[in-house]
Amino acid sequence: MPVFNLNNIPPESNGPPEQPLIMLVDDEIENLNVMRQLLAADFQIITALSGCEAIDIINHMEDANKIQLVISDQRMPKMSGVEFLEQVAEKLPDTIRIILSAYSDTQVVIDSINKAEIYKFMTKPFDPAELSLTVKRGVEAFQMGQQLIEYSTRLEKLVVERTQALHRKNEQLLEALNTLERLSLSDQLTGAYNRYFLDKFMPQEISQFKRNKKRYSGKKGYFGIIMIDIDHFKKVNDSYGHGAGDKLLIGFTQMLQNNCREEDWVVRWGGEEFVIIARELSLTGLQRLAERLRVKIATKPFDLGCGQQVPKTCSMGLVSFPFIKHNFNALTWQQTLNLADLALYLAKNNGRNTWVSLFDNKLIQDENLYENIMNNLKTLIGNNLVCYHTPHPGEQLTFNDIKHG
Repeated sequence: MPVFNLNNIPPESNGPPEQPLIMLVDDEIENLNVMRQLLAADFQIITALSGCEAIDIINHMEDANKIQLVISDQRMPKMSGVEFLEQVAEKLPDTIRIILSAYSDTQVVIDSINKAEIYKFMTKPFDPAELSLTVKRGVEAFQMGQQLIEYSTRLEKLVVERTQALHRKNEQLLEALNTLERLSLSDQLTGAYNRYFLDKFMPQEISQFKRNKKRYSGKKGYFGIIMIDIDHFKKVNDSYGHGAGDKLLIGFTQMLQNNCREEDWVVRWGGEEFVIIARELSLTGLQRLAERLRVKIATKPFDLGCGQQVPKTCSMGLVSFPFIKHNFNALTWQQTLNLADLALYLAKNNGRNTWVSLFDNKLIQDENLYENIMNNLKTLIGNNLVCYHTPHPGEQLTFNDIKHG
């Protein structure tokens, strides 16, 4: 019976990790059997009776790079161990190579080091414990080398990507940074942007708009802000559990993202509240966006899993930034966002499944402007200094206990 058969090479497996694969080459079958018995418990083993046979095996393997270590006798017919391992070094440069010799030949040692680049030269008869330990350490060296190669490849790729990004234009660089930081700037559950994203990039966007404000017409707002709240969200958690509530939040986020423009930001503000930042959108365009979202959300049930679906509606508050046209300094964007929250409160206070848009109508600016709006909105609306709009023209709002939520 032959010592080696190609059909005996262990097949690929999806089971537990395979033992490291090593190759033993010796023209004396007794030596092969001794080494096999010594190493079989810890390694998969391929054997060959000559260097020529071993090279043929390597050439016919589907993936010879899986051979992590080769042990070869030195004195063999037709091809010496050094000659064999020299070919192995060319075909499998990462494989660990060990040579055995029963002869004290200085030239063999020199050739092994210079030509075959061996890991270790061992003499026969070998100490079983020493051989076993040498093989284990050699396999560990191979595996560490593979990890270093993988790490180096990833690092080189990362350096190339970073170098390319550095040569992009400023706007392309900002876009790249947004992409690179998306994981840390997004909500883990829904994938929407989070508050930190808004705090980080909104000031940058406003600064850019200020520098280029001549580009924008008087009819277009600089930023449209929509504050959104899922109506009666708590009932879903109470009736179906928090897992169902999470699925609703994910589906709701996807609904917003699918119906907003690519350049719009969808931000999970907290709980069941979301913020949409729509750049370069007129107030009329912002209202159309809000109505489209309201209808889409109200007409499509949300999947809660396990065959459960639930219809949902939402309430929205809309404002444009700057709230006073052509005056960025009248209110900060955070204060303007609070006005959107106030408009959201009005929408919720007036039946839900609706939106309320607040906008300036020749509001007089003073140092207490923000406090005046927050505390006296009903009066300002009554005096026609602040106006509102809802989905149904002529609809009158109910101002019950207006307060910033």
